[in-house]
Amino acid sequence: MKRLFVYAFCFAVVVACSLSKKAPSTNQPAQTEPTQSPVASATTQPVSSQPGELSVGQASGTYTAKGETVELKYAYAGRAERFGSESLVILLTDKPIPPEEVAEEIKSTPLLEGDKIRGLEYAIDENSMWVRYHPSQYQESSSNKLKEYKVENDIVRGVDDNDGSFSDGKYLRKVEFVAAIIK
Repeated sequence: MKRLFVYAFCFAVVVACSLSKKAPSTNQPAQTEPTQSPVASATTQPVSSQPGELSVGQASGTYTAKGETVELKYAYAGRAERFGSESLVILLTDKPIPPEEVAEEIKSTPLLEGDKIRGLEYAIDENSMWVRYHPSQYQESSSNKLKEYKVENDIVRGVDDNDGSFSDGKYLRKVEFVAAIIK
């Protein structure tokens, strides 16, 4: 019985010590306010509230274009003109977009079109969804929306699981994302 008590005590001490560990310093001030600026939200990775849940500014998944698979990690969103009307533009990329360039990238995609980053560009309006693969420039449009698509409190989230049936399997995508809509 005494040995069991000692083991239980040691276990409690180990758990307590591991729970009290501090996160490594990033030399940046802690953010205690949940209301971040949209650009900051789109470029930082705050801790998610649920295990396995994506954080704002994060994408998870891949796309395949002509046999090349690209892993997507970053998500950005904003409103911009596409096809003569205002759309919600969502960019999912393999590399981060510098914070000072996010607004311009949403407006006219110079980094994606300049092959500096790779990713998917979505334009969503009331009736349709359009997606373009970068750098291949392959495009698809449909009346279908993304799965689990939701816009709430300037945060957009969704899932796109496309098996490539429109392109004979040459262009596939399976991604999920959460992005702050910049103003």
